[in-house]
Amino acid sequence: MNNTPETHIQILQVEHLCSAPTLEAMPQEGIPEVAFVGRSNVGKSSLFNRITGRKNLAHTSSVPGKTQSFHSYEVTARVNGEDHLLHLIDLPGFGYAKFSKKKREYISRLTVEYMSSREPLKGILLLNDIRRDPAEDELAIQALGFEYGIPVCIVATKADKVKRNDVKKRLKAIADKYHLQADDIIISGEKYQHDPVWQQILMLLG
Repeated sequence: MNNTPETHIQILQVEHLCSAPTLEAMPQEGIPEVAFVGRSNVGKSSLFNRITGRKNLAHTSSVPGKTQSFHSYEVTARVNGEDHLLHLIDLPGFGYAKFSKKKREYISRLTVEYMSSREPLKGILLLNDIRRDPAEDELAIQALGFEYGIPVCIVATKADKVKRNDVKKRLKAIADKYHLQADDIIISGEKYQHDPVWQQILMLLG
């Protein structure tokens, strides 16, 4: 991962634009966007709040499956003195066992539709709980990215839930499943700096 510590990022404004149940209901302005994708309760909302510096921007819950719509956020970020306007998209979490089969299939269909047809989409941050190996759902998202030419970057969440000595071992195990190097994985957790996440977002935006 190419880290550039000299990059100074300041979040000037964040606005929750909408909760859209369908792709057609999402903002259509064409502003470049990066999507956060992951299993239910993987920590998407918590990561959103940390990187934007807003405690309650995205509602966090201990109950999986809370996010069931496309949540669109408009962010104005100042990077090395230059202002950038972008959209961050929180996709419905997948893989929640208590959802009906019909509901799980609907969420999968939404994700595929979004990745295959959303023109402003510049890249995906695929969140993977550091404590578990990627399953079929996560690997399918990575494969979809390859198929549609969309960069997919892996973020290992909840890193403070494992012992420091085990972090490297878990990163390697996760990276192997994605056919990546451990250095390709971004680490995320309450006690970790979120600059690498922002730097990856900026790289995706070009």
